[in-house]
Amino acid sequence: MTSNILRLIQLQVMLLTLSAIVHGQSSGNDAGQPPEGWETAGYVIHQSIDIGYRVSEITGSQAMYDTLVDLRTGPRFLDQTLSMQSQNHDGLLFDNLSISSFGWGGDPNNALHVRFDKSKWYEFRSDFRRDQTDFDYNLLANPLNPPTSSPSIPVLSSPHSFYTRRRMSDFDLTILPQSKVDFRFGYSRNNMTGPSYSSVHEGTDALLFQPWNTTLNSYRMGFDFKPVAGTVISYDQFFDYYMGDTTWQLSPFAPALLPGSAGSVELGLPIDTGNKTPCAINPPATSLIDPGGTLTNIACNAYFGYNRYNRIRTWTPTERLSFRTNYFKWLDLNASYAYSDAEMNAAFNEFFNGLVQRSRTRQELVTGPGHATQISNVADFGATFYLPKHLRIVDSFRFWAFRIPETFTSTTTEWDVPGSGSCAPPTCSLLTPISGTTQSAATAFDQTSFNQNWKRNETDLVWDPSKYFGGSIGFRYGNRNFVHVNDFTTGDVDNIVVHEYTPLASLWAKPVTNLRIHFDFEHTNNDNAIVRIGPRKASQYRIRANYTPKPWAVLGGSINLSQASNDDFFTSYNWHNRNYSLTASLMPRPRFSLDLAYNYTSYKQRALICFNDSAASLPVVADAGSCEANGFADSDNPLLTNGYYTSNVNYGTGAVMFKPIARLTTNIGYSITSVGGQTPQFNVLQPFGPLQYNYHQPMGNLAIDLGHNLTAMGAWNYYQYGEKSFVGPTDPRYFHANNETFSLRWAF
Repeated sequence: MTSNILRLIQLQVMLLTLSAIVHGQSSGNDAGQPPEGWETAGYVIHQSIDIGYRVSEITGSQAMYDTLVDLRTGPRFLDQTLSMQSQNHDGLLFDNLSISSFGWGGDPNNALHVRFDKSKWYEFRSDFRRDQTDFDYNLLANPLNPPTSSPSIPVLSSPHSFYTRRRMSDFDLTILPQSKVDFRFGYSRNNMTGPSYSSVHEGTDALLFQPWNTTLNSYRMGFDFKPVAGTVISYDQFFDYYMGDTTWQLSPFAPALLPGSAGSVELGLPIDTGNKTPCAINPPATSLIDPGGTLTNIACNAYFGYNRYNRIRTWTPTERLSFRTNYFKWLDLNASYAYSDAEMNAAFNEFFNGLVQRSRTRQELVTGPGHATQISNVADFGATFYLPKHLRIVDSFRFWAFRIPETFTSTTTEWDVPGSGSCAPPTCSLLTPISGTTQSAATAFDQTSFNQNWKRNETDLVWDPSKYFGGSIGFRYGNRNFVHVNDFTTGDVDNIVVHEYTPLASLWAKPVTNLRIHFDFEHTNNDNAIVRIGPRKASQYRIRANYTPKPWAVLGGSINLSQASNDDFFTSYNWHNRNYSLTASLMPRPRFSLDLAYNYTSYKQRALICFNDSAASLPVVADAGSCEANGFADSDNPLLTNGYYTSNVNYGTGAVMFKPIARLTTNIGYSITSVGGQTPQFNVLQPFGPLQYNYHQPMGNLAIDLGHNLTAMGAWNYYQYGEKSFVGPTDPRYFHANNETFSLRWAF
């Protein structure tokens, strides 16, 4: 940390020296005065350009740095703005133009925003955004292979890492925006591509290369009709076309040679020979792979090859009609209705070549077309009635219903080694040729439907008797009907109805001019639950306060408490989320300001769970009860425990701005996120990872006005991530990094 402070001091000394030189020589605008703009051809033009260079120095886990920060060394086009405003609305092609962008040249996030309009004729806006994600948190989907395995092959990166690029574009045009009838047209494109990884289970779990490729094209058109002042009737038509072209194929991880120069196989991700994964070691061998790299148990779960192709095409047209009016002084109305009918077709082809020991499967092919539709109806209605004596009634109603019938006609072809029981050589092994297997094919027709509708109405009586206090009371009623047709042929249907009853209350007070306090409360009772941890009772309390003791001091605070429970004997579910925050913004002098904030979040969830484990050395196993003795019908998972999850997050930040001289602005800040949590440890190798860590982010920046509309800037950011538990059989995730950015800004 000392070296980081020295970096900031050196940067400040350098810019202070430059400030003194410029202060004595430049004859630009007075310091602190905004650029005056440029007037030409009837436009007032303002523009700014910020170009610089970033240096990133990383120590520790590059993968973790890329996951959380992902800022690299190189030149950057940091920021740009341009605005042109016609003073008399008589521009030739446009009256107003605004262009802004940031992040070009290599940053993970960049964007371009364009807006221009011509009074009474048109309005156009366009956005482009690019997000780069380099995610490799090596605990995600990690099997945590033990060092006692023979061989010991740890999984050092996440089997579900991804390195994707998402490009999003939006274009919207409104014609005749100020007339009684205006017309709207729009198009959006969302494309996500890049390498990623996944896994699949066939006897054991193999690493798959997953080149991600999805595209969503959205088209829209509509019009607004304004028959009278304060009333708008709108119609919109949307067309969404989704293309899913992601594929999967076997990726190398743990190869092993077969005896007799018969090629090689992949043993998969989990290597735990003590628990016979992917298979047992056969004596007299002492390792699953001998020193020459040859597999010693040829009746092992393994892969020669795997690939999956699942081309998805979904077409979703949606129509929406909406209405809003405040034509009457005593009434505001708004309503909308939308209907969509989506259709999805998915071609499926999955091929496996290897060995599944338990089923003696040597090869498998699954093909078949999938088809699904979604019929959706969404309606909203809202009304506000203004009554005498500062009263108003606010009512809102929402209806949402959809059904998703689907069919999948599959053909499964298997090549099984003849015999019974688990696979064992010499009659059954990875060396068994396909010609020595028995081929069988089976066709299945799957037809199900997932249906749900939800009606909810909320009515509030709002009272604002004066500018010093007010409040409201209300009631919300909901009816949710869940229907899952498991089998149309047998009539196997899950039908669950949930009724919601929620009283609400709200109070606000302004006892003095510079203090405002707001309180909200709601308590929900549900008479049923769709899933095990669906709450039967839930409540929320919110308190917010803002206090301005001086014109230069703004203080704020909030408390947000949420809790839910389901006291069903087989669930005993309980959850709470408690959040407390304080903020302070102080600017006693134009050349000095101080911003402080603190936030604390306590999250806890628990529910009874059944599990199966034999590691009696773990407290969660030694202290477990019996699921069967307590009425749980789960013989495969006989142990009972309280599956809890807790997370306590402390976040604090502070920033100081001061101007030691007129032309120099300095900002120094620091933020920390400290997390401490617990969950049952079912694996002695499992570290707590994101449940226990500290993340430090000090920063500092300097800006020196050089005159002539130029500003030189230097910024330093430090990142330090460290977990407070042991690492486990993975690469350490600790890192710290220094990022320095030097830039020159020109603005007028």
